[in-house]
Amino acid sequence: MTETVHSVSTEDLPEVLPYDPFDPEFHSDPYPTYARLRAASGPVIRTAAGVAVLGYQEVNSVLRNPKLGRGEGAGYQDTLIPTPEGLRPAVMFMDPPDHTRIRALVSKAFTPRAVERLRAPAEELAAKLVAGLAAETAATGSVDLSSRLFRPLGAGVLNILVGVPERYLADCIEYANDAGRGLDPAYTLTPDALRNRLKARDGYVAIAQELIAERRAQPADDLMSELVLVEQDGERLNEIELLTTVANIFLAGFSAPQAAMGLAALCLLRNPAQWEWYRDHPEEAAGSVEELMRFDSAVQLINRTALEDTEVGGVPVKEGQEVFMLLGAANRDPQAYEDPDRLDLSRRGVRHLGFGHGIHFCVAAPIAKLITEVALNALAAYDIELRDSTPPTNGALAIRSLAELPAAVRPRT
Repeated sequence: MTETVHSVSTEDLPEVLPYDPFDPEFHSDPYPTYARLRAASGPVIRTAAGVAVLGYQEVNSVLRNPKLGRGEGAGYQDTLIPTPEGLRPAVMFMDPPDHTRIRALVSKAFTPRAVERLRAPAEELAAKLVAGLAAETAATGSVDLSSRLFRPLGAGVLNILVGVPERYLADCIEYANDAGRGLDPAYTLTPDALRNRLKARDGYVAIAQELIAERRAQPADDLMSELVLVEQDGERLNEIELLTTVANIFLAGFSAPQAAMGLAALCLLRNPAQWEWYRDHPEEAAGSVEELMRFDSAVQLINRTALEDTEVGGVPVKEGQEVFMLLGAANRDPQAYEDPDRLDLSRRGVRHLGFGHGIHFCVAAPIAKLITEVALNALAAYDIELRDSTPPTNGALAIRSLAELPAAVRPRT
């Protein structure tokens, strides 16, 4: 079911983004670039492919505009999932009416009960992992929070939610490293990275097929069984819809929470006063996580295609043109947030756009927030010392994640 790998020369590509997607300085810290672009060109920038949108209100408007959808424009092939019936989109990459029907069914499985029942086992796993980090620090002097905490915690929680057997977890974590660039344009990937991305999709699909068959034969108390059995007004997910939905949960669930946890932890460790505020205000943890996700968004870039002629922030967009939304820029828009480049865990009010908005708002957002809060709470019980204040990222454009986060973890004194 693997897709064909095509290599594209960057000289032959139109300018689709207003910045250099290969610039290591941009990957290390994209926010100065966003600020320069906004100051020079405003909240909407014309490109050869369409427009790039940096403003909060303008992005919000795009996400609610029915004339802007997924379509089949640039990047559409990058989102497809291999199935026995060929390449198919997941629900998050569909337009109404298919999106409306399938999302209604999927949402019934992501109940508040399903999310909240993750908290206690997640806290237990996080406490165990961080205690292990402290022991490892005592022996070696340093640990990598990304590989030793964020990846296994994210995978462990997804295992509890979906019901992924232990025998698959190692493969799922390995695939997550390559699937983390799953939403990036293919031309930004090396041939090896592209092959690895496709290998990860094939791997997740194969695991999903096995688990779906198992749950059909013997349902359990997990999300997989809920999706197999979910029904509304006589409608159920067909086999391909179920397969792409489960594969998409794997593709996003094993990489996005890891990204969110790492960026949030790095923000706090770089801001000791805010780290102490977090410790001193445990009742504000949920609100603090929202601010951390605004300040450094895991999801930086999403796109839409004009399904008919429309406009974005007063700029005309013709049918078929692309609209690239720079969510990280929108979440630092001074028109929406006072002093947006300052991390302020007591900040409340305007909701960030890190999980989108409108009909495509991320259905699993409560889970990502819960996992991030649990990870930070576990770390807050220890003294954490950064070994590298500018750790490398994974080089992705869409989901920005830390490749590693070296630190020392010691019992609090």
